[in-house]
Amino acid sequence: VWLILNGIIFWNTYRLYKGQPQYYYLHQILGSGLCISRGTGAVLNVSCGLILLPTCKRAATTLRRYCCPLLGRCGLSARFIRLFFNQAERFHITCAFTVIIASVIHTGAHLVNAVNCSLYYNHRWIEVNIAESPGQDPLQLVFFTLPGITGVLMMLILTMILVTSASWFRTRHFNTFYYSHHFLFGPFLVLLVFHPTSGMLKEQTNWRDHWPGNDDQDGPPPVFIPMKGYTWLYVTIPIILYLFDWSWRKVSRRQPVSVSRVVVHEPDVIELVVDRWMSHSQPGQYVFLQCPVISGFQWHPFSLSSCCDMTHASWTVHMKTRGDWCKQLKSLLGKTQRDDVELYVDGPFSSPFSDVINSRTVICIAGGIGFTPFLCVIHNLIRNGWNARPDRLHIVFCVQNAESLLWASAAIDQLIEDAWASPRPDKLEIRLHVTRPAPAACRGFSPVS
Repeated sequence: VWLILNGIIFWNTYRLYKGQPQYYYLHQILGSGLCISRGTGAVLNVSCGLILLPTCKRAATTLRRYCCPLLGRCGLSARFIRLFFNQAERFHITCAFTVIIASVIHTGAHLVNAVNCSLYYNHRWIEVNIAESPGQDPLQLVFFTLPGITGVLMMLILTMILVTSASWFRTRHFNTFYYSHHFLFGPFLVLLVFHPTSGMLKEQTNWRDHWPGNDDQDGPPPVFIPMKGYTWLYVTIPIILYLFDWSWRKVSRRQPVSVSRVVVHEPDVIELVVDRWMSHSQPGQYVFLQCPVISGFQWHPFSLSSCCDMTHASWTVHMKTRGDWCKQLKSLLGKTQRDDVELYVDGPFSSPFSDVINSRTVICIAGGIGFTPFLCVIHNLIRNGWNARPDRLHIVFCVQNAESLLWASAAIDQLIEDAWASPRPDKLEIRLHVTRPAPAACRGFSPVS
């Protein structure tokens, strides 16, 4: 669907600049480079506007919470809305790749245009020319004009964002990835808006009085005016929505929270319990945490391993102490009083797993710390009774060694006991897989009763 949409946008723009009479003289100079550059420019406008929408997490979570039940009450299916929200990150990445590919083609077309401006200078109708004189150096148009300068800067920014977003770079240098993403997209959008505003490209306005190409006819000469840039129309509304969502999140996360309990599990898993009411939290959601003592800019996502309800005002996250930020937080919590460590919370936000409580049958397959969101479902069943959704729960938990089961064993133990005491013990099925043989000292050990 995305390819078809962009193909239609490109083709319609391409045909417009190739066949419309007001662009005849400009097409004589630039050739197909004009059509390709304008077609990819239209694709860029749409993609750069839509790429911001998946980052509006607060708005997406609110719409998901209210729109989906409303559609259900109206007898309509909310599957497509949930699918869009579930694929928000993938849609963001798809838009990013579209921007990169279209930018490369757009840049190549304009480099050809810069050469054609000098080679095919129109000596009769000088006003339509982009070059100041015949034979002008194309590099002057690339590096000493507003479109050229902004284009070069945008390509440099895109290159930095692309490199720092690669998985191999992101896992090794997360801080660089985080800062480049958050502090480079703003200048990129500003340059994008100003890129087409120089008026170097011109269109004919009186083509009805002076038919393009019929230069020997009697009548008025062709009149040319600078073409207007319309990029701001595509990005203004997404920017306003993003700023509104960012301001909303900024206000909601300004109150710090304190960690009420810290439990250190083996191997290298810590459990943080926060006694603070979090409205609208449910299994499958996640929060962003910030510790100002460690960094005033970094926000790290963690799945909720238990959420608030009518009888519990606390929520919990489990994190594996892998990475600089988690290691520093563990060290900080071990050195100081827990009440002295302030955390800022942004969220909760929905994830594809948020629909689990609306499903009849759920199959949960996870390994290691990835079991965290499933642990939230277990706590939800323990707290809210055995009649809560889902109707059937299948859990497959894979770990490297038996010790890795310890941090989740208490909740799994409780769930198994409740299942056998309930009238529906067949509602639950748990399979635990240890992929490495246990040491001799641990053989026969079972963390789950």
